[in-house]
Amino acid sequence: MKLNVKTVEEVGLNLLTKAATKLPDEVKNALKAAYEAEETSTAKTELKNILDNIEAAEKLQKPMCQDTGLVSFYIKSREIENFLEVTEALKKATIKATEQVPLRPNAVHPLTRKNTGNNVGEHIPNINWIYSETDYAEITVFLKGAGSENMSRLEMITPGLGIKG
Repeated sequence: MKLNVKTVEEVGLNLLTKAATKLPDEVKNALKAAYEAEETSTAKTELKNILDNIEAAEKLQKPMCQDTGLVSFYIKSREIENFLEVTEALKKATIKATEQVPLRPNAVHPLTRKNTGNNVGEHIPNINWIYSETDYAEITVFLKGAGSENMSRLEMITPGLGIKG
């Protein structure tokens, strides 16, 4: 199967925009239900802030969260003949989304830690190819921020000090 790279780029940009600026109705409805059921004033206020933020993001077509994360695409289809061109189209979509949405540039070089400024680098965006016996291609995007991992603690031991540090 050969994919139209211009279409892939357009779809990639649309998916990135939607992923950063919209939530599924069932998620919004669950948050509204939690707000209505909440009895604690502080929690109710925070749920209201979240709902207001979602509404503003959708109205203004701006990200709901400042940490738009790293980009991962999942492509489900039969064998794709032009997968290198498709990869480049998704990189172009990521660069455009970084500028237009905008997405926060989070991609850095693994050794120098220099930010690329456009969310594209070696193996970034992450592209996962999923083989399927279908006669069409399905593209999904996932923005993975690191906020949920910020609850960990890391400490480095100086190599010469041994296990006790």
